[in-house]
Amino acid sequence: MDNTFIASYLDWDHRTPTDWQRFANRVLRKLKRNTRLTPAPGDMANVEARMNLFFLIEQVMVHGVPGDVVDIGCYAGDSTIVMQKVVTTLAPGKTVHAYDSFEGLPTLTANDLNDKVYQKGYMATTMDVFKQRFNTVGLKMPEIHKGWFEDTIPGQLPDRISFAWMDGDLYESAKHYLPHLYERMSPGAIGAIAVYYDEKKFPRKGLSPAYISPGYRRALDEFLADKPEKVSLLYSNEYTMGYFRKV
Repeated sequence: MDNTFIASYLDWDHRTPTDWQRFANRVLRKLKRNTRLTPAPGDMANVEARMNLFFLIEQVMVHGVPGDVVDIGCYAGDSTIVMQKVVTTLAPGKTVHAYDSFEGLPTLTANDLNDKVYQKGYMATTMDVFKQRFNTVGLKMPEIHKGWFEDTIPGQLPDRISFAWMDGDLYESAKHYLPHLYERMSPGAIGAIAVYYDEKKFPRKGLSPAYISPGYRRALDEFLADKPEKVSLLYSNEYTMGYFRKV
């Protein structure tokens, strides 16, 4: 299926100059200044990350891996829109489940406080914003599970999972839900990690702390340490994400 909808539904390619920046660049060229304006990278996922998501979930749908689709930490629904679009087109019998507190991050414990990256309430949005985005693009509304992960997982997880998008940010969050997701993932299912930064393999200077998420990576590495699955890195411009395929 076409993936051009990723660049047209929502403004994810934040590196494309706006009209005023293009005008300013023309002025700078006339002044023979060796510089140009581009939008500053945001803290949200970029278009490369959404393309990665598209191709990963498309693989699962095409190969008929059994189970539903889950978005852990859906925020305002950008990633969920990509997943619902692919599911609607290629596997309409599957259900997309979206999980979020819609209150931002919970109170942090020492495991996450010591990283000095996040704070309580970060990434807060509302369910109304989430629903409005789906209404705007005309897609079927996924099943929304509002609440802290400790309250919705595992009780509100589907019995079988074919694809899991994991964007929980915190060590404690991942530590809680990873065993439950893994247990329900079918053979061949993909677990995609929204942020997985390895400075030894892909060093980036001046990277936003939100694109590093050290606690989340620690929890994932600890969990997979005795498992046959290993994380593969995916380039996402400002940062890297990762994925593993259930054996």
